[in-house]
Amino acid sequence: MQSLSTDELRELYDEYGSRIHTLARYTLGSDVAAEDAVQTVFLKAAESRANFRRESSPGTWLWRIAVNHCNDELRRRRRSEEVPLDAILGWADDADTPEQRHSVKQIDKIVARALLELSPKLRTVAVLRYVEEMQYDEIAEVLGCSIGTVSSRIARALERLEKVLRPIVRS
Repeated sequence: MQSLSTDELRELYDEYGSRIHTLARYTLGSDVAAEDAVQTVFLKAAESRANFRRESSPGTWLWRIAVNHCNDELRRRRRSEEVPLDAILGWADDADTPEQRHSVKQIDKIVARALLELSPKLRTVAVLRYVEEMQYDEIAEVLGCSIGTVSSRIARALERLEKVLRPIVRS
């Protein structure tokens, strides 16, 4: 069994650090919590790199650590925070007038609340699929579940988000 080298960990950080930050920001609801999560995830990876058995890719192994950490953190917290989607998506930058910027911020708040109302499992698959643009088989490997489970979770997440967001799309 060959453990991950320090160079491989650096490469993982370079490739996945900002992506894990995005997952954590959506999952945990704040930029500060996301920054802490990235540090913790890579600390856990460094501490357990000797146990990495190369049964999956290093990226998949790291995603599992990240998802598990975010879920553990949510269980510890038991409270909601708003996700600053205008900072994540940059929507406010596209608005030209103060009225447009205000409308965008209102939509951001509604979308943030809708995302945070999803269970952690549904929120995680939604972020991995639509923010990280992972394929179903990649998500299944990261979460340690079947592709069918991923598919059903995505369908449920979209259904719940659509109920909340449909009035915004129509206006």
